[in-house]
Amino acid sequence: MANKEAFLRFLAGKSSAPVLFEPFISHRHTETLIWRRGARLWNTPEHEISTLVSLTERTRADAVFVDLRGRDENGVREMLEVLGSTRAAFPSLCFGVMTDQPEHARLAEASADVLCAYGSASSSNLPVIRMDDTAADALARGESAWFAPSDAELHLARCGDRIRILGGLGTDSLGAPAEVYARVEKLASDAGGRWAVGSGGVIGDEDYLGLIALLGAYGRVHGDF
Repeated sequence: MANKEAFLRFLAGKSSAPVLFEPFISHRHTETLIWRRGARLWNTPEHEISTLVSLTERTRADAVFVDLRGRDENGVREMLEVLGSTRAAFPSLCFGVMTDQPEHARLAEASADVLCAYGSASSSNLPVIRMDDTAADALARGESAWFAPSDAELHLARCGDRIRILGGLGTDSLGAPAEVYARVEKLASDAGGRWAVGSGGVIGDEDYLGLIALLGAYGRVHGDF
């Protein structure tokens, strides 16, 4: 069962329980995981957020992440309105938004629990996951976590005692399931509470087995699979 507090406590540095941060699962992979397909899953904010909530049931994730980038102003406001009502309906789930616009970050504070920030977007009221720049930049801003595209072990060694590192397995390192399982287990053991399981990027539609290996490894350390 999803545990909103587990994810928020992780970001606050108050929990060693494993968490998953894989916010860019493609439409195709999502549809495969939830056993449903079609444009109707994505054609309105209500349908899109409902689809993402269903995805958490299959991945055992504690958080839903909605990407506001590339939407027009009306689209952003409509998405945040639906996000707020869905958040009220699913109190066990953590809800986050991704944006590179400071104004959208401010609007999201009333509807979300977490901000995934690019560029000049930030928040003084929500935990912030820095999605670009470097871990040092995120530290300088006082942000809660940094999204690593690869080299999780290196970043944990450099600054994992001062900021949470999310992802960092590298999308090109998911081809051998046994190696993925072993690496995730070691990272979870060595860096519990400082690292969130995740690839650090976008797993291509052609690499469904890599996604399954990642989710299976997370399930093993989480104890749900």
